[in-house]
Amino acid sequence: MLRQNRYIFLFFGILLSFSVFSQTKNELKKQKSTIEKEIKYTTNLLNKTKENKRKSLSYLRVLDKQINNKESLLKTLNIQISLLIKQIRKTERSIVETQQSILNEQKELVLLKSEYAKMIYACFKEKGNRNNLIFIISAKDFNQAYKRIMYLQQYAYFRQNQVDKIVKSQKNLAIKESGLTKKNSQLILDSASKLNLISDKEKELNSIGETKQLKQELINNLGKSEKIFKKKLQDKQKRANALDDEIRKIISDEIRKASEEAEKKNKGFALTPEAMALSSEFKSNKGKLPWPLAKGVIIQGYGKQKHAVFAGVETFNNGIDIATDKNMNIRAIFDGTVSRIFFIKGEGKAILLNHGEFFSVYSGLKEVSVKVGDKLLAKEKIGIVFTQEIEGKTELHFEIWKGYDKQDPSKWLFMAY
Repeated sequence: MLRQNRYIFLFFGILLSFSVFSQTKNELKKQKSTIEKEIKYTTNLLNKTKENKRKSLSYLRVLDKQINNKESLLKTLNIQISLLIKQIRKTERSIVETQQSILNEQKELVLLKSEYAKMIYACFKEKGNRNNLIFIISAKDFNQAYKRIMYLQQYAYFRQNQVDKIVKSQKNLAIKESGLTKKNSQLILDSASKLNLISDKEKELNSIGETKQLKQELINNLGKSEKIFKKKLQDKQKRANALDDEIRKIISDEIRKASEEAEKKNKGFALTPEAMALSSEFKSNKGKLPWPLAKGVIIQGYGKQKHAVFAGVETFNNGIDIATDKNMNIRAIFDGTVSRIFFIKGEGKAILLNHGEFFSVYSGLKEVSVKVGDKLLAKEKIGIVFTQEIEGKTELHFEIWKGYDKQDPSKWLFMAY
């Protein structure tokens, strides 16, 4: 009983192991596909601006994003190769075990057939000398006759049992041979996959080296214009501060309006039931909100950012910067109301949407397709992204606020963190 239980646990352990491997394999394939798509998209963005002689920090950030993606892809490839090697070794061991089992089964089948042949021969010899009926009736008494009948029945049963064993052994042998064929086929497929992955890995290693070299050359070139870039950095920080001030003013106005509205209705809370419901729904969708662009890659995240060229220089990003294609539509990330449309010098137009106690900010629009007071649905178009032609930069700056508190948009958007 104990041995039987051990075999049952071993059987389910093997099944579980195979299930985990398949799941991991599928997850890695999906992850690899996602990374490859992003690499393809960043390559497309870089190709559109590679002829630009004034390659900018934006270009460098996209390049950096591509390097990170390629390194992630390399890690994924390494894991896939490692898993395949383990699976190949496991299959090879299983093939050896199956081959040994087939040899044992073949020996047993030969032995069974040999025994059966001897039985048939012995039976044939005995039948030549006697008749079964005469053998029974020639008995001295009833007991001897009964024993002779039982002997003949047992002999017939033994012969039939030997036939059944031969048939069963042949079936088992056929099943094992079929399983061996499948395992050999799987081994061939896995080995081919392994070679393909190793080839992909070598290509990625070369590609990463080339991209890093291009990045270093660009850093060296940009570093020669330190004064110009530090001036640009100061100007950008001023624009960021101006946007921050404008957002705080608008949010302050929105909170004040909501409070005044609540006082008029003699309510004890600042937000209306509708706004509270909207806020609750917005909050429950954290990590699932749609991106403000149908296509794009985050090239600068939220919070403290080290300068890509100058060591020791840090900036603080109130949101995220998303690189995208020219004339890409910008869309609302959630149901809401257009609170304000304003202009930031050098950055284009900006829109602030109200989602109850939450606000989303879209900065870097060349065209606006909504007006203040419009009620919007999630993914509804609000404008078109702005392109700085001199640098070939097409970026959307995006922020999320909860009251006066800035949020990390990457944690709110679907698969952005």
